[in-house]
Amino acid sequence: MKLAWSFAILLAIPAFAQSPAPHGTRVAQIQTTYLEDVPTGVASALDITDRFREILEAARSTGGTRAVTAPDGWVLTLPPSSKGPRAEFETWVEQLSRDYAESVVTGFTGVEREAGKATMHRFVRDNFRHTELKYTMTLEAIPGTETFRVVFSDSDVPYPVPQILRNGETIALTLAVDARTGRRVVDYVRVGTGLMKSRQQAARDVYAEDAEWTVTQPRLRINGVEQDSASLPSVSAPVVSIYIPGQGRFALSFKPRADQGFERAGEVAENSLVFSYGGNIFRIDCADRIANGSGTYNIYARKDLTE
Repeated sequence: MKLAWSFAILLAIPAFAQSPAPHGTRVAQIQTTYLEDVPTGVASALDITDRFREILEAARSTGGTRAVTAPDGWVLTLPPSSKGPRAEFETWVEQLSRDYAESVVTGFTGVEREAGKATMHRFVRDNFRHTELKYTMTLEAIPGTETFRVVFSDSDVPYPVPQILRNGETIALTLAVDARTGRRVVDYVRVGTGLMKSRQQAARDVYAEDAEWTVTQPRLRINGVEQDSASLPSVSAPVVSIYIPGQGRFALSFKPRADQGFERAGEVAENSLVFSYGGNIFRIDCADRIANGSGTYNIYARKDLTE
């Protein structure tokens, strides 16, 4: 029974890895590359452990079971969560079509390592549409801190300037956009140590026509570097105007407002918002929830070019 139960667990992981959601689908499994050279078999086992641990944590947080017990009374015991610094890659198709989930293949053509640094050559291939996109990402641990330096290069798509990420933070890299349908293929790259929660849903537009931002005690980072946030006011409004020293003034909206020059630039979840412009990534953390509701929402930005 013990072996049969273990096999059932392994079967459950791929189903969890391809996560359907109302506004998008994760395609393929979450793929992990470690900063240090970890044997393939060990890395796979650690990844399965983390994914299953995440399922258990989700059940626990919603009042579900705290233990997994087989019919004969055998209890699953998980080893300690993997602690090695690493990058996790999730590929999502947003505004989904089921054939994308069946046709997109992801992986790495190679990984090169040196002391405290790993360079990963990644590809995302769409077999139905005969397209392949590639990029290179270098992950480096910053000594004496719990932060990481991430640098993109050799990319088929636009990519951000070098970033400093805290443990568990994510960069969204848009790989393809269908101009006719608005469908997007996005790689979400997450770096850190220990158990890092996978993405549970694709961002969507808010439903309420009168949706407002609630920005309280905002703290700003640009490309991961902490900034003086004195110029960011607390405000509640349908469109928020913020001035970022050295970058200019931006208007942010939950609605597309394409006729007013707004473009999709990032997303809001709980008390954090992230948007990008000109290769820079702006992260604003607030004291309270920014949007009504518990979802992940698209944000649209327009830069005021008159300043």
